[in-house]
Amino acid sequence: MLAVTVPAVSQVSRDELDEARLARDQASARLDEVVAQYDAVYNDLSEVTYRIGQFEERVTAYQKDIGELQQLVQDQAIAAYKAGNITGGGVVFGPSTLTELITGREFLERAAQNEISLLDRLTSVRNGLEATQTRLQEDQAALQDLEREQAQFVAEFDFLFNAMSTEYEELRVEFAEQERIRAEQERLRRLTELARLEGAAAGASVNQTVGFVCLFDQPFRFVNDWGNARSGGRTHKGTDVVAAYGQNVKAVANGTVLKRNSDLGGISLWLDADNGTSYYYAHLSGYAGGLSDGSRVNVGQVIAFNGDSGNAQGGTPHVHFQIHPGGRGNIPVNPYPTLVEHC
Repeated sequence: MLAVTVPAVSQVSRDELDEARLARDQASARLDEVVAQYDAVYNDLSEVTYRIGQFEERVTAYQKDIGELQQLVQDQAIAAYKAGNITGGGVVFGPSTLTELITGREFLERAAQNEISLLDRLTSVRNGLEATQTRLQEDQAALQDLEREQAQFVAEFDFLFNAMSTEYEELRVEFAEQERIRAEQERLRRLTELARLEGAAAGASVNQTVGFVCLFDQPFRFVNDWGNARSGGRTHKGTDVVAAYGQNVKAVANGTVLKRNSDLGGISLWLDADNGTSYYYAHLSGYAGGLSDGSRVNVGQVIAFNGDSGNAQGGTPHVHFQIHPGGRGNIPVNPYPTLVEHC
């Protein structure tokens, strides 16, 4: 993790300014790396969490099946015992109680000699339970590793965002031109990348996003994560825009808002723009004061605050952002091209 110390402007020499700029560039480059690395960890974490849920359900089902099969075997053993059919080479089993008798493996095998498939099924289900429990334990261990890795990324995000937004504020004027050049170079690189996209991945047209402004002020980061794998066979239908926790989130267009809350998206909202396009913001930490369902908002107005609610809890604060040309009833398209153009 970078250690950044920036002197006051009045004390900044040319060498100190160059050193501070270098540290800032390193922080910026590392932030880009962390965004990409975190996305991979987030995908793995989502998938492992989903599998654990499936394994836990399967374990419960196996345990239920085992209980039912054991009862069937015992019922059959009791019936055979009462009928006097339990012998072994002329030897009648004689434990002190029937309970001891029906819990003996040898007796159960003899009692079920005409229904051996029942014991086979019981053995098969027990084997399935053991295998599932083993895989569950492996995934639980993997989950702990991924959660630790996620926590490290979250801590580094906090540091890097603070380094770029707070410690460099005193040198804001000196860095302004450098930041403009860096941003333009990054925009051109991403525009080259966009030329290869087709269909929904190519995003919304210019006419569908007239007047669009960025949902965050700098610093923030995003990558083209459209279509990336998510738990349960889902794919990512938006762009995760990473920023500091609590950072202002703005209306990207003039329109009307609807507040929502769910296990998946957490605190979220829809912005139905006046031109017919709808925008979805998820994982917020809260809404701006006075915002209610049906509120009219102006482009650039602060409407919410960045967070990690919903299934992003404990992860890197970000807004999951979607664009729906034609309104909420229509399928989303990749927000990345629009964000590259305007952010």
